[in-house]
Amino acid sequence: MARVLLSTVVACALVIAGAVADSASPHVFTVGGEQRGWRQPAASDAETYNHWATRNRFHVGDLLYFRYATNDSVLVVSREDYKLCSAEKPALRLEGGEGRFRLERSGFLYFISGSPGHCDAGQRLTVRVMARERDDDDDQHGASSPTAAAPALSPGAAFNSTTPGGSGAVLRPPGGKAGDGKTSGVHAPLVGHRHAVGVALGAAMMLYVA
Repeated sequence: MARVLLSTVVACALVIAGAVADSASPHVFTVGGEQRGWRQPAASDAETYNHWATRNRFHVGDLLYFRYATNDSVLVVSREDYKLCSAEKPALRLEGGEGRFRLERSGFLYFISGSPGHCDAGQRLTVRVMARERDDDDDQHGASSPTAAAPALSPGAAFNSTTPGGSGAVLRPPGGKAGDGKTSGVHAPLVGHRHAVGVALGAAMMLYVA
């Protein structure tokens, strides 16, 4: 009987730990969806990129995956440059056919295509990034924030990118150079794993005592 009870407790603890850890893990969003990707909108497209964004919930630590033609690009710009479709002073540029952009702070981020005329045709995106509750909890307990001093136009770290006019952090793939179309094997750290373990252990103890 004791072994059965112990097995039940362990199983419940593992399920709870997995559920909590999964909810706190960073997600990778393919911009525009798997089929469309990042391209100049066609007249037959049913939704804009901003419509796509409103159907998703983005949190700090998540990744935006851009897949596009090699003669296109992704520019991270200010709100004003976004409204004007100005590609003159991007904070960050992604080139090479694909790239990942890590969301490192909460707030609004603005992306446009670097190809002439594409932004005016609708190839632009506004993303609202929400803070994770666990991130806020860690900050209140004195945990250091790697993006606390990040400039306003340097909200994320991009893989396969160049910074022609901005100061954004660039993480280049091992053995490759920025803009060569390769993807990095670096992953955003899991957020809240300590909380998942704590919840699982607490639940296990409660079940065992009961």
